[in-house]
Amino acid sequence: MSRIILLIVFLFVRVYSQSFTAGGYVKFLFNGNDFISSKRSANFLIHSRLNLKFFPTDKINFNAGIRNRIIFGKSPLSVMEYTGDRFNDEYLFEIEKFIWEGERTVNHIEVDRLYLSFQFSKFDLSLGRQRIAWGTSWVWNITDLFNPLSILDFDYEEKPAVDAFRIQFFLSPLTKFDFAYKPSRRGRNSSALCQFSTNFYEWDFHLVSGVHRNRFVLGASYAGDIYGAGFRGEVIYIKNPTGINAVFLTDLANEKRDQVSFVVSLDYTFKNSLYLHGEALFNNIGKRKNIRMYLFDALNLGLLSPSQWNLFYQVGYNLTALTRGDIIILHNPIDGSFAFLPTVSVSLAENLDLSLILLAMHGDDMDEYGFNTYMAFARLKYSF
Repeated sequence: MSRIILLIVFLFVRVYSQSFTAGGYVKFLFNGNDFISSKRSANFLIHSRLNLKFFPTDKINFNAGIRNRIIFGKSPLSVMEYTGDRFNDEYLFEIEKFIWEGERTVNHIEVDRLYLSFQFSKFDLSLGRQRIAWGTSWVWNITDLFNPLSILDFDYEEKPAVDAFRIQFFLSPLTKFDFAYKPSRRGRNSSALCQFSTNFYEWDFHLVSGVHRNRFVLGASYAGDIYGAGFRGEVIYIKNPTGINAVFLTDLANEKRDQVSFVVSLDYTFKNSLYLHGEALFNNIGKRKNIRMYLFDALNLGLLSPSQWNLFYQVGYNLTALTRGDIIILHNPIDGSFAFLPTVSVSLAENLDLSLILLAMHGDDMDEYGFNTYMAFARLKYSF
């Protein structure tokens, strides 16, 4: 019997061997915390990823992504909590496991992509754990309600996914209707949203509407070009969050006003590779005092910031053909706090890259970026 099973497996692999693809990377990340103060600590992360794709036919494909992280050092659990993905209740099913969890070392493995997709002439259908990336802004994508980005989570390029059903209708080469439904273990956190996308005079326009976490949503975004500069923006209206179970009973959680937010983004690359990028985020229900106190409630409400205003600045330049430097600043103009994130990336060889990163936050205790924290990172990445 075992020989028959082995023969079937051999024939299956033989027939479908051309239908498999595999890739991924291995990263080694050094993290030094508060290296300027007397509270120094260091952690090391071995982060590996395997992306698998299987194409049984030209219209059906199966995708799986598995990430494994081994963290060891003085405070490995705090590193995972800092990245924001230690406790992910957005998934309908938990496909993760701590291989071990000690005081100074942690090994965590999870499946963050697992979905089937079907391609037809006029529509695509996908089911499972997938990333649904909407919106046009690169820092604060407020209309990307399923998977909003965090610019500070720089070590997770793929970004989180959601367990969802999605269907995309292609009405024309430039027009698409997209519907996605994300169930939740907590019924009030389910989402059913649709997006209509089109192109008009080489500008992309998107309209979003539906119900997100038991709240009505209506939004729009655009992306285009003005004299060689990229110009993008998003605006969204969300019904007031009354009835949402917040972490703390602050007035942000019990806000009676409807939420109106917008983002404006502009970037330009000069001929000498100098890159400039700026973004501004406004939120009418955002706070102007003691902003840090509302961080957890903002996260629970799906806000990208608890503040009324936020600004982003970036300057980038190719120092050599294989070396690039970037300086990023997240700035709260209300309380004056900021996060400073300079990086240098070097291509050492084919598929081998080195990145040096500094993260510094400065502000008073209750300011948005008022952690007064200094963190240094060195990352070596090999892709395959």
